[in-house]
Amino acid sequence: MEHKCPHCGAPLPEESSFCPHCATDIHPRKQAKTATPLLKKQLLGLLVLVVAAAIGGAIWYFNRPYEPQEFDALGEVYYESGDKIYQLLVAWPNDRCAPAPDIYHQGAPDEQYRWPSRWYVNDATTGADAWAEFESLVEGVTVEVVQDQNASAPLTAGEPGHDADYSPDAAMVCSLDFTGNSGNPQVVWTIQMKNGDVIRVRQNIHITPIITHEYHWQDYPMDTVEDLQALLDQTARELPSSDLVYLYLPPVTYEGDLTLNRSYEFYGCTDEGAGRTVLKGSVTMDSGNYNWINYFYDMDFVGDGTDIGIIAPVKAWAIGCSFTGYKTGFQSQGEAWINVTQCTFTGNEVGFHFNSIGQSALDTRYHNNTFTNNGTAVLLENVPTDITLDFEGTVFSGNGIDVDNRCDHPIDLSKATLQTEG
Repeated sequence: MEHKCPHCGAPLPEESSFCPHCATDIHPRKQAKTATPLLKKQLLGLLVLVVAAAIGGAIWYFNRPYEPQEFDALGEVYYESGDKIYQLLVAWPNDRCAPAPDIYHQGAPDEQYRWPSRWYVNDATTGADAWAEFESLVEGVTVEVVQDQNASAPLTAGEPGHDADYSPDAAMVCSLDFTGNSGNPQVVWTIQMKNGDVIRVRQNIHITPIITHEYHWQDYPMDTVEDLQALLDQTARELPSSDLVYLYLPPVTYEGDLTLNRSYEFYGCTDEGAGRTVLKGSVTMDSGNYNWINYFYDMDFVGDGTDIGIIAPVKAWAIGCSFTGYKTGFQSQGEAWINVTQCTFTGNEVGFHFNSIGQSALDTRYHNNTFTNNGTAVLLENVPTDITLDFEGTVFSGNGIDVDNRCDHPIDLSKATLQTEG
């Protein structure tokens, strides 16, 4: 077969590598390949590995098991869940967003006291109560006490729980029981979350023993209302308000009024042979800084129909007393919480009048009282909190109105006796 030059068309000899007529190379040329440097190959492989590792890491991250966390702080903890941040704290009811890491109390060495530690859950952004939504995230709440090893008496904590009557704004309340010798323990609120997280909010309790002073009528002049007022003024000047003052009164009738400038515990005479302590007049209290409850034990208060037996702008409690012939027997004012137990109210225009706008309650017991022949036995105009007042064992007889509950406050009369006529 004759071969021809692909360039000039002249005949070619067998196995010619070029044309003898046009001197052109007749072998076809292969397209040269572009060389790939070794470093570039290595970088490409490394990039593939990095991308693969990133994808694997992302898959692991989004499918990894959750590792529970622990939060532990004094006063408050901020906790994030989803797109929400919560403020968990111990606080006072008048300012739910301000932590109360340190609480100070005083107490007599041999007396038992109770105080409620309040735990709140707030929306950290708005400060609004967030317990309703946060509760679904909680497995359980406990309260433990780290005791003061140098104290001679422990502080004990009850079971925490939500108390809609006593402190409805708090997520939970825990009652703490202590004496003046309980020292400086620490209360630890522990919140176990359903996701395994543990939150601890701590609160330091500082308890100082108080000094008590006793004044007995056999040792100090107390025969007249002027004598007694002079003694009250002297103790108010000379004794710290943190000290507790007991006054044991003689079996006399005081004619006139008394004014209190600090806390006292009055003990009327109970000697049947000598007679009881009687006050024909009023007891008024300055609305200053009172450390303790003013107690009145076994005293008989007698009015002239125009005055008030006890006017209390601060905490007061009458036990075993009688109130007769007053416009109002016992009345609260300001933010005071007042109690009466085992008392008798007879022939008053109003026996017991609650008219306070405070934010805390003292005690629910209004037990074993007797209201007889009063215009209105119990007048509830304003009562702090929504706690239920319990009138167990109380007898109402011959009153114009037994209970005038103007503020529609929760009361329990199921174990009281009502005998109103007309």
